[in-house]
Amino acid sequence: MDHTGVEEKYSFAACLPYQNNTVLYPYSTDIDYWTYYWGSDTMVGYARLYGAMANVQFDTKQEEEIEYHTDWISLNVSIYSHQPDPSLGYGDKATGSNLYNVLKKFLNNKKYPLCGAEVLVLAKRYPDESDVSDIISQLRANRVMVYIAVDSIPSGGSNSATLYEMSFQTNGYCAFATGRDLYNAFYDMTWILGTPYQFFARNFVVSGLGRTFKTPIPPGYSDWGATAITVQNHTLDNSFVSINSTFESTDGSYALKRFTNNLFELHNQL
Repeated sequence: MDHTGVEEKYSFAACLPYQNNTVLYPYSTDIDYWTYYWGSDTMVGYARLYGAMANVQFDTKQEEEIEYHTDWISLNVSIYSHQPDPSLGYGDKATGSNLYNVLKKFLNNKKYPLCGAEVLVLAKRYPDESDVSDIISQLRANRVMVYIAVDSIPSGGSNSATLYEMSFQTNGYCAFATGRDLYNAFYDMTWILGTPYQFFARNFVVSGLGRTFKTPIPPGYSDWGATAITVQNHTLDNSFVSINSTFESTDGSYALKRFTNNLFELHNQL
């Protein structure tokens, strides 16, 4: 995995996953119902592919414990018995999210494997922490990949940048959107669960110019792929004009070209 030149700072010798064993689904109690509902439905649908799945509602006045499951039935019961309820939340805009406390608990659990785990987060309240390098270090050491869908109209908190940084540094991605765009962004994000082990990830920082990269799929083989384009720690703004993209075979026999200047389309996978 190639990631912004910082890979050499971490030792992965102790974690060589052959499959993703655990999935964690944390969701803010402030999140809208339909985004939570359809994301939860997908989680339950993919649960049988994994050794363990866990869920927790966060941003609650009374901090909840992570619940772990080894079958989809108990996961289903747990998720739908802990539906988002803003009345359980902090009730103000000043308090930051407790998402990082949840991740620390997950990293400190001794019963379920961390190596190669996936974390899919639904966030409505921003955290206040400005330095989460320690958490990122632990996530990377265990090859935990973090994907975050963030409501761009927060219910509180002050720091959205660390959410983006954490997902970027763990080979996941972070999408900022609101309303129907948030629902679509998170629904598409959950598709990663259909491929139980991600063996290749690249995140490119671009500014006006694109990058070219080659996938590790051997010659003569084909496979599906999804591309997510994000704009760091904010939603789309007026600086966006258009995107031209081309996907082609190395022998030149096939090419798929895509052009978009439609903002709505960009919540989706290109």
